[in-house]
Amino acid sequence: MRVFVTVLMAAAAVAGGVPATAHAPAPGADTALAQTIAGMEVTLVVRRTGQVPGPLRVDLIPHTPVRAVPIEVTVRSGTSAAVAAGSVRFDRDEARTYPLFLSVREKGLHWLELRADGEFSQLPFRVKLPRAAPSELWVSWAFGAAAVLMFAAFGVAALSSRRIAVVLGSAAGVALVVGGTLAAVSPRMMPAAAPVGAATEPVGRPYAQSKIFLSDPHPVAGEALTLQIRLVDGSTGRPLDDLVPHHQALAHLVVTSADGAAFRHLHPRRTAAGRLEARFTAPEPGAYLVSVEFERDGAGSQLVTGRFKVAGEPTPARTTAPARLPTTPRPVVAARPVSITVKAGHGRVQPWLGMAGHLIVRDRQGSFLGHAHELGSMASTASPPDDTVHAYAPTLRFAFTFPEPGRYFVWVQYARDLRITTIPYVVDVRAGTA
Repeated sequence: MRVFVTVLMAAAAVAGGVPATAHAPAPGADTALAQTIAGMEVTLVVRRTGQVPGPLRVDLIPHTPVRAVPIEVTVRSGTSAAVAAGSVRFDRDEARTYPLFLSVREKGLHWLELRADGEFSQLPFRVKLPRAAPSELWVSWAFGAAAVLMFAAFGVAALSSRRIAVVLGSAAGVALVVGGTLAAVSPRMMPAAAPVGAATEPVGRPYAQSKIFLSDPHPVAGEALTLQIRLVDGSTGRPLDDLVPHHQALAHLVVTSADGAAFRHLHPRRTAAGRLEARFTAPEPGAYLVSVEFERDGAGSQLVTGRFKVAGEPTPARTTAPARLPTTPRPVVAARPVSITVKAGHGRVQPWLGMAGHLIVRDRQGSFLGHAHELGSMASTASPPDDTVHAYAPTLRFAFTFPEPGRYFVWVQYARDLRITTIPYVVDVRAGTA
């Protein structure tokens, strides 16, 4: 009888530990989305949820400067039905996490609607529930069979049928060994099934076509205007309704002046299918270049561009010029990769858009725009922490290849204390020798 008790205790211990892990895999990762709204840069983090219906936590993390404005948040299902709503009010100049507790009723596509300061945005996110792999079910069945056989052995032993009890106990031991073996080797042999609610769109989409409109057809320097980007499918001509998060944003909008003196990196609001909007104030008159990077579901990223002119009286020329780009080796030669190291002051930096740093490059003519991410944060296999965590060393390292000789404008961006810092540089790239 002691043998049966020992085996049963072992079975209970293993069944209470391994199956719990097998049947409770971590749900889909949190969804982080950057959004420029109400004159602020805000990161929204949709926390993962393990059940539907169930609670949904959304953290709003504004970056300095922070305005004291309320933001209304509504969760809608894929059928546009309102599921939950709430609001938060930011405290002036207080950059921190503002939590909001909502709910969801089903898995699949949802929309997060934001309203603040007369602006509206609708961001997509998916509720994904993990589904157990077949190997996990086999482990559960094996441990379940071991438990049933063990109880049967106890019952038979109580009736003095020791031979049958020994057979049942032996079978329970075999089932226990099989279950333990499967639990140990199945994670390496059989990957888990895809999460419920995951997108299964076919790979490959036609390129999008774009048009850029201004709220004021005759913009003036120093006055706010709204940039509107309209995106349509290159094959059907219909508005795009399949944008997916790309580098923790639905779209990245870079606006620069032709002379490289002005630079803004924004994350436009999605106001309708195929329609993105962002508020922008040109600091000086002149020509401005617009670049929008986004990704379609089932396809790679794409860059669309445009330009517009701003009227007005110029202000006195600035007295400081951009620094020379710190690179190794020197001189920088076209079509050859270079290493770029930037010292981001003192103290560790926080992730922004999932990386410790961002490097954006534009040529003098405005025909080329490229970007790179900080190498150390890219090399990490773990999910990036929240924007509030000072997770990375202040030495930012990038690798980049300038395609052609000429002068380039370079901007390096990083975040510390929830304040985004932009450092402008210039670099002259030489032609390579044959």
